[in-house]
Amino acid sequence: MFEKLFSKDKDLPEGSGADADLSPVLGEHVPTPLSADELQRWQARIQAAAPDDAALLHLAHEAPTVPLKLAAIEALSQENSFKQAMHDFREHDKRLYRAAKSRWETTHGKRLATEEADGLIASACALIEQAFVPVNRVLDLDRAWAALDGALLDAALTAEFTALSAQLGDRVRQQGERAQALTRWLGAVDAAIATLHATLPGVAQGETAPAESEALAVSLLELTQSAPEAGEPRCIEKTLSANQLLALASSVVERAKFLQSLPLRGDAGAVDEADEKARIEQWRAYPEISEGALHTVLATRFADWRNASTHERQREHDALSAQDRERGAEQNKKRLDAIQRNIEAAEAAQAAGHVADLTRLLGTIDAALKRGAVNAALTLRIELLRSEQRRLHDWQRWSGGQGREQLATEAQALAGAAAGKVAIKGHAEAIDKLRERWKELDKLGGESNQAVWQAFDGALKTAYAPVAAHLDKLKLAREENLLAREKIVAALVQSAATFFPPQPEAGVPSGETPAAEAPAEATSTVVTPTQPDWRALSHALEEAQIAWRKLGPVEHTVPRKSLKGDKAVTTRYAKAVQVLEQPLKAAYGEARGQREQLIASAKELTSAAAARDVVDKVKKLQVQWQSVAKAMPLPRRDENALWTAFKSATDAIFTARDAARAANEAAFDAQRKVRDDIIAQAAALTALTSAADIKRALNDIDTEWRTSPEAPRAHAAKLDARYRAARDAATQRIGELATHAAQARYDALIAKMALCDERESLLEAPDSNGTLSEEQAVDMEQRWNAIEHFPDAWKSKLDARFSGTGPSAGAPGVAPVVSSKSGKNVSEGLTDILLNLEVACSVETPDEFLVARQQLKIRALKNAMEGRQTATTSPADIERWLLDASAHPRPDKLSRERLAKIIEAVRRRRLA
Repeated sequence: MFEKLFSKDKDLPEGSGADADLSPVLGEHVPTPLSADELQRWQARIQAAAPDDAALLHLAHEAPTVPLKLAAIEALSQENSFKQAMHDFREHDKRLYRAAKSRWETTHGKRLATEEADGLIASACALIEQAFVPVNRVLDLDRAWAALDGALLDAALTAEFTALSAQLGDRVRQQGERAQALTRWLGAVDAAIATLHATLPGVAQGETAPAESEALAVSLLELTQSAPEAGEPRCIEKTLSANQLLALASSVVERAKFLQSLPLRGDAGAVDEADEKARIEQWRAYPEISEGALHTVLATRFADWRNASTHERQREHDALSAQDRERGAEQNKKRLDAIQRNIEAAEAAQAAGHVADLTRLLGTIDAALKRGAVNAALTLRIELLRSEQRRLHDWQRWSGGQGREQLATEAQALAGAAAGKVAIKGHAEAIDKLRERWKELDKLGGESNQAVWQAFDGALKTAYAPVAAHLDKLKLAREENLLAREKIVAALVQSAATFFPPQPEAGVPSGETPAAEAPAEATSTVVTPTQPDWRALSHALEEAQIAWRKLGPVEHTVPRKSLKGDKAVTTRYAKAVQVLEQPLKAAYGEARGQREQLIASAKELTSAAAARDVVDKVKKLQVQWQSVAKAMPLPRRDENALWTAFKSATDAIFTARDAARAANEAAFDAQRKVRDDIIAQAAALTALTSAADIKRALNDIDTEWRTSPEAPRAHAAKLDARYRAARDAATQRIGELATHAAQARYDALIAKMALCDERESLLEAPDSNGTLSEEQAVDMEQRWNAIEHFPDAWKSKLDARFSGTGPSAGAPGVAPVVSSKSGKNVSEGLTDILLNLEVACSVETPDEFLVARQQLKIRALKNAMEGRQTATTSPADIERWLLDASAHPRPDKLSRERLAKIIEAVRRRRLA
C-alpha cells in the first residue's frame, strides 16, 4: 500500500516527483526528502498505529512528508475519522483533503448502500409472508435493487436478495397460473350450463332422449367437483348456479322418462281408473319444476295422456288448458308489471347516479326477459338504461381517486370514534364495508396513491382496537364451549365401548387396548357375539347430536386451533359418531359402496378414453354391475340414481374418446401456427435497415407473443428458444445499425477534411491566383454536398473552412478567450488543441511537443488547485476540440497526421 502511495506522481515532468520542489507551480514549500532509515521508521509507526484511528490522525499531522501523511490517512477505517481528516486538511493541503474525501465518500456510500439493501431485503421478506404478492411491488423492489451500486454491496446481501427475488418470481408465476386455471374452469362451466339448458326444452317436449341430458348433467357435475379454488366467490357462485340447473334437469328427465313409460294414446282406454290414479299420484310425487315453460310443456303432455280416453277427460283437459293459459297470461302480466316496476326503479337509480342499484336492476330485467320478450317501448327504455349504465360505470372508474380519499376520511372518523363506546358488530361491519369499498374501487381500475392507502390502512387498524378487545372476550366463551363438546365426545366414546365391547384377538392379551383409548377405525371393525341394543344406541346417538347442535355452529363457537389436525374436536366427534352410525347403515352401505366403486372405475377410464383396451374394460365393468345388482338389490330410487350415474360414466368414455382426439389436434395446430407466424415475423426483422423500424416492429411482436395462446408443454420450450433467438438477432441488428451510424459520422468528417485540404491546395497553386475555376468550384460543391451521415451540429465550422469564411485559428496577436465558468479556452491554437486531444484520448505526442505537453499538465494541475476543483475532460470537450482542429485551415503535414491518430483513437473509444 505504501509503495503505491509513494508513486502517484509518475505523470509529472522529470524532477517533479513526490519529493521534488513544486513551489514554482504550487506556490508553497516542499520539505527536504527523508533518508531511507527515517522513512522506514515512519512507515513502521503508521503500520503499528493502524487499528487506532486517533493515533493515525495524529501521525497524519506529524508526518514530515505528504506521502507519509497520505499513508496515515489511507490506513484510517472509520467514517468519522475520514470526516475529521477532511476538516483538518481542507485549508492546509488539498491533496490530503482529496484523499480523505475520496475514502470518506467510499465508506459513506457503502454504508448507505448496505442500509438501503437491508431495507429492500426486509421488504422482500415481508412480501413473501403475504398471501397475495402484488406484481408491481416485486417490480419496484427489482428496480430499486438495480439502482444500487453493486460494487458497494457485500456478496452475501446480493445472494440473499437474488434468492428472495427468485422466490417472489415463483409466487407471481403461480398466482398467474391459478388465475388462468380459474378462467378456463369458469368458461367450461358456462359452456356446459348453456349446453345442458338448451337440451331441456327438447327433453320436455319428447323430441330429445333423456339420456342426452343425463350425460351433459354428469359432465357438468364433474366440472363443479373439479373447481380449482373451492373457496373462491366466483367458484361458489358458479357451482350454485350449476347445482340449481342440475336439480332442474333431474326433475325434467325424471318426468320425461315417466311420460315415455306411459301407454300409447291408442291404449289409453285400457287403463283402469285405479291404475290411472296410481300414475297420477306417482306423477305428483316427482319434484316440482321451477321453470314455468318446462313445467307447462310436461304438464300438457301428461294432461293429454290423461284426457285421451274419454270426452269427460277431454273437457277436463280443455279446462286445465284454459286455466294454464289464464295462469300463463296472469304470470306474463305479473312478469310485465314486474319488468315495468324494475325499469322505473332503474330509471330512478340512473337519475340518482346509483350505479350498483342500476346494474342490479338491469340484471333482474335481463333474467325476466329470458322468459319472454316485451313491447318496443319497454325495449327502447331498457336499451337507454344500458347505455347510461355503461356511461356511469366509466365515470365511476374516473372518480376512483376521489372515492379513495373519501374512504380515508371515513376511516379516520372511525378511528376517532373507536376511542369512545361503540357497537362492536356495527363498528366491525363498518370497517369491513370500508375495506370492501376500497376493493371495489380497485376493481374499477383507478390509480391508487400509496400515501392515501397508508393513511386509510393505519386509520382502520386504530379503529379495529375495540373489536380486538371484544374478540378476546369471545375467546374465553369459545374455550368453555370446547370443554362442553369434549364431554360429548367422551360420552360417545364411552357409549361405543358399552355397545361394542372389544373382543380379544389371537396372540393379543386381554385388556391390552382399552375401548376408550382404541382408535375409532379399530373399534368400528370389532366383531361382537351378540347384537347391541339398537334402540338405546340410537337414543344415545340422538341425544349427543342434539346436545352438539345446541352448542351452536362449531366453526364460530370453539377456538380455531381445536379445528386443525387429526386431534381436532370435529374430527374426533365425527369418528365417535361414525362408530355408532356405521352398524345402522352396514346392510345397504356395502352394496352401495360396490356400485360406487364401479362408477368410480368407469369415471377413471374417461381420462384414458384413447387407450386401445378401454372397450374391453367397459364391458367387464358392465358384467360386474349386473352381478352386483342381482346379488344385492337396492331401493328403487337409489338403484335408478346409481345406474344413471354408471351409464352416464360409460357413455362419457366413448364421447370423450372421440372429442378429445379431435380437440387436441385442432388446438395444437392452431396454437403452434400462431406462434410460428410470430417467430417468422421476428426473424424477418434482420433484413430491415432502420433501427427505429426494428424497435417499433419488435414491440408489436412482443405484444403479440404475450397475448397469443399458450403452446403445448411438449413444444413450448422449443418455440420459446426459437423466439428468443429471433429476438436476439433483431436486437443485435439494432446494435449493429447504431454502431454503423456512430462510425459513419467520423468517415464523413475525414472526407470533408480531405475536400478542405484539396480545395486549399488548389487555391495555393501558383497558377490559381487564389481562386478556383467555375468547373472546379461546381465539382467541389457537388462532392461536398454528396457526403452523407455528417451531423448537423458539426456543419457550421466545417462549412466555414470549406467556404473560406472562418477565422484564421492561431493567427498572431489573437489571444484565446477564456470561459468564465470552466476556465477552459474557447478559442485555442491548433497546437494546444491537438495537445489537449492527445492527453484526453491517451495518444502519443511527437518528441518536439513533449515539453509543451508537460507544461500543459502542470498548468492544468495549478488551475485545478487554485480553483479547488478537479479538472475533468468531458466527451463534449473532446468533440469541441476535434471540430476546432478539423476546421483549422491549412494545417501542416505533421498536424494532419496527429489529427488522424486522434480521430482513430476517438473511434476506438466509441466502439469500446
